[in-house]
Amino acid sequence: MATKEKVLNIHQRLNAIMGDVDYIKKNKSIKIGGGGYSVVGHDSVTALIHPLLFKHGVTLIPSVKEVLQEGNRTSVKMEFSWINIDDPKDCIINFCAGYGIDQQDKGIGKAISYAQKNIILKTLHIETGERDIEDDDIDFKNELATPSLTLSDEEQKELKEFVLDKGIPVTDAVEIFKEHGYSKSAEIPKDQLGKIKTAIVCHANKEVAHA
Repeated sequence: MATKEKVLNIHQRLNAIMGDVDYIKKNKSIKIGGGGYSVVGHDSVTALIHPLLFKHGVTLIPSVKEVLQEGNRTSVKMEFSWINIDDPKDCIINFCAGYGIDQQDKGIGKAISYAQKNIILKTLHIETGERDIEDDDIDFKNELATPSLTLSDEEQKELKEFVLDKGIPVTDAVEIFKEHGYSKSAEIPKDQLGKIKTAIVCHANKEVAHA
């Protein structure tokens, strides 16, 4: 009798990818004035992760949610969906911002590439050898001890619109807030917004699956 093959969930698949890679070498130089520094390029990250996504049955879908242009500086807010190809409803949603500076029309492309590179490196905990900003921030330890600020009125409004856009009742969203320890949106810390949105998306996907 043939043994039924176990179908891995998205968390197990991402864990398998992390098991296949734990380091990527810096391969790109950034020039500033008379000096510069080395970073990991977007193409190197893509070349590293592409075969592993294919191998473990995961797709990574990027989606630009907001674009802001200020002179030659472009910023984007993005949503990234890590999807189990054998069960598309089984997914993890990440949110990330990216910035790009360009004198021509490549700012948005740079911003998107920056966001995608970072979300891959951070989600999969891939070491690069780069110095993070906290290495040069003398107040970093003090910032860690400072409580996170809660959502502003505008951010609460955007969260409500996000809930409505996903097609779930506001009462369901309130229950999700409570599950995470908050009785209302005004109590949600800014750094927990991404986690709350991910929970809302997963809830919406379950509702669609049960419909």
